[in-house]
Amino acid sequence: MINNCENLSLYIADELSEQEKERFERHLVTCSSCRNEVDSLQEMWHLLSYDIEEVDVPETLKSEVMNFIFDENTAHLQAEKKENPERNFFKKYISTLTKQFSPISLGITAILLMLTFGLTWNNYQLKESLHSVEYKTDYTTKLISTFSLKGQNIASSANGTAYLLQEGNDTSLVISFSNMPSTKNEEVYQVWLLKDGNRENAGTLKPDLEGKGFLTYRLQKDQSFDNIGVTLEPHPNNTQPQGQKVMGSL
Repeated sequence: MINNCENLSLYIADELSEQEKERFERHLVTCSSCRNEVDSLQEMWHLLSYDIEEVDVPETLKSEVMNFIFDENTAHLQAEKKENPERNFFKKYISTLTKQFSPISLGITAILLMLTFGLTWNNYQLKESLHSVEYKTDYTTKLISTFSLKGQNIASSANGTAYLLQEGNDTSLVISFSNMPSTKNEEVYQVWLLKDGNRENAGTLKPDLEGKGFLTYRLQKDQSFDNIGVTLEPHPNNTQPQGQKVMGSL
């Protein structure tokens, strides 16, 4: 014989199928115990939805809720630590729960309470993230300088344009290429930043079938350069050029 009373928590959480839900609702007509539980929980849910204020959720939320519900020695806990606003808040609701509801209702309501505060905390985190994004977008992107790149040797028909951009404290180099000869096997085009005879690797790229390429590079703090060179390398990520130069800034 099926014990429909066991489906009480699933019915409250709306986890039953339509057929099971209809069967349980027929069971409610004849079972006063389950009917009282459902009425009590619905009443408590409305109480929570109207009476809970949005507050900062303490890191000890879960442990404090579970302690108040399941710890039989609550008197000792009250004397152990001076009361604070968050603890008084929990005492208010736990006291109401223990007077009005059964252990089953308490357990389910405790879960609902934690879910409610979890949603509040997620909303708070989302607001902080949006504020961070808004703060970041306050920066205005500034064009510092532009470099024209001209192809040579096997890439004589290639050309490109480099843009040095500043956003807040960050400086980035954005380069677009066109008419680049295709590469073979592991070959790549490698970009170099030149300063006083020194070369700094700014990344590699392979052009698409139309000979177009795109590269971005974020400069380190206080890093600068005078010219830009591009070489065709047999292997990627060399620390120094090994292949021939195929493009340079004018």
